[in-house]
Amino acid sequence: MELNRRDFLKGALATGALAATGTALAACSPAGGASGGSDAKATGAEGSSSASGSVLTADNYQDMKWSFEIPPEPVADADIAETYTHDIVIVGAGMAGLCTAVSAAEQGADVIVFSASSKPISRGGSNHAIGSKYQKEKGIDYSPEAAREIVKAEQTAGTYLMDKKKWERWINHSGESIDWTIDHMEKQGLKCCLEPGYTDPDGTITVPPASHNFYTDEQPFGALFGAPLEAQAYANIFTDDFGGEIHYKTVGQYLIRDNDNTGRVSAVVAQREDGSYVKYVANKAVVLATGDFSKNPDMMAKYSPWAWENFKDSLTFGDVDYDAELVYSGLMPGDGQKMGLWVGAAWQKTYPVPPMINGGASGPAHGVISNFWGLNMDIHGERYQNECTNFAYGAISVLQLPQKTAYAVWDKAYAYTQDEWEAFGCCIDYENGIMPSTPEEMIASWDAAATEGKSSIGTGATYYKADTLEELVEQMEGIDKEQALATIKQYSAYAEAGLDEQFHVNPDILYPISTPPFYATKITGATFLTVCGGLRTNDKMQVCEEDDTPIEGLYNTGIMTGDFYANTYNFVMPGQNLGAVCGTLSYLLGRDLAEL
Repeated sequence: MELNRRDFLKGALATGALAATGTALAACSPAGGASGGSDAKATGAEGSSSASGSVLTADNYQDMKWSFEIPPEPVADADIAETYTHDIVIVGAGMAGLCTAVSAAEQGADVIVFSASSKPISRGGSNHAIGSKYQKEKGIDYSPEAAREIVKAEQTAGTYLMDKKKWERWINHSGESIDWTIDHMEKQGLKCCLEPGYTDPDGTITVPPASHNFYTDEQPFGALFGAPLEAQAYANIFTDDFGGEIHYKTVGQYLIRDNDNTGRVSAVVAQREDGSYVKYVANKAVVLATGDFSKNPDMMAKYSPWAWENFKDSLTFGDVDYDAELVYSGLMPGDGQKMGLWVGAAWQKTYPVPPMINGGASGPAHGVISNFWGLNMDIHGERYQNECTNFAYGAISVLQLPQKTAYAVWDKAYAYTQDEWEAFGCCIDYENGIMPSTPEEMIASWDAAATEGKSSIGTGATYYKADTLEELVEQMEGIDKEQALATIKQYSAYAEAGLDEQFHVNPDILYPISTPPFYATKITGATFLTVCGGLRTNDKMQVCEEDDTPIEGLYNTGIMTGDFYANTYNFVMPGQNLGAVCGTLSYLLGRDLAEL
């Protein structure tokens, strides 16, 4: 592999490759598509509240209808240009849909895939797995028994709102699933890499190395760009090895459910790029794997209002790019979710649907998914939390701050708090991927960022450098300078004493800010990638009605799986989304469908 790793680090390690790479564990599916436009306005069942003068109340709000809840008019039979009949129809050619297709096809199932995208599509690259052969080769004990504590911590973080049965199905089959994936990827020329874990000085959210990514010599950064390689490999296996068909640029319009929306889901009507309509008849199952709904303002406002309020100014609407990968302005328009709702599917029980965000205070990170563990301040020049957390929890804190703005401060000596600094994409034993950075390289990267006035990796952080703390604070735009200087001095006193009397940070990571030159950053907001959830889905991935009765013939997988997450996607188990709902549960679904 001929890649200038040191040059990459000069830019990437200024903040531990924080926010720009933080989306790497991310969303897995493109949309199969559906009609509905931008869904920009909510409408009432008998007129909108603003138009009719009515007022929403606890008694009537469930009777009000949003635009996305109103199905399109069905296409006349005479306008259907072509009909395809297969046992299993999968809507969406992302990681989840293609994993399901390969898993089913290799068991002899008759499967067809169609997708609104023009190619296999996915984003990020980290696949969390428990008990893989790769972990065992490295001597890492991460069996389901060994994972019990972190799983409990995660479910507690979700206040036990998530579906624990789906979690246990993932945990118990995770090793089997990723081993299956590794074997398939290797045959396609992809190599496997195991990323470092995360060590919490307090032990609360410590997790061993568990994120597997896939890479090539031409594209070595599997943690950030491996998922598209994986999706393409699945597509190649499905078409070349099993003779499967994938119809691209074909947008799902609506499902057909027999007996006036009370029977089995038997078909999907879709529209091709040329405007013609096509029907896909499913003898056994329709699988929705169409991605999230962050490109749909009405669905965001209804189902993920906290994320909507925090990120609506950075989201864009209108035309949908079904080939979107790592973009932060919205991904998919909720096509599969809408199609399910129109045939009687219930929404997930957990409310609101959690977002996938990261960021936090920007500074040198002890572990590539950490918040900056040194001094964090708000615009008032005051500390606002125990800084020792990861970048997803750090991002939530930033979003609660005045002007959603955080500052971080450290000194030259901070570079020597580690002998080596991990970079995003590092691999166990460092035999592949990006090499760690030395303290001297870290200092050089901070100097470069301060010279430019910003990080070179697109975190959005503004960098400052000065020879005295007074000069540093004078440069820090928007902060209460007098209070900030007092807070820095107080923090250093806590560090010298080995006791943080304010937020009680673990003394092992308290370092005084006393060795010039001094550095600081300013960051506003956080990075948003997707929302995680949608239709009510049981542990067999069947889509269910309001009373939890499965809708015969209708299944659901990937990021749109309901009730797998709660509160927020927190990256404590890095790569859980690709590893669980897009990987293991999709793998199991394909195998189960083949047995129907």
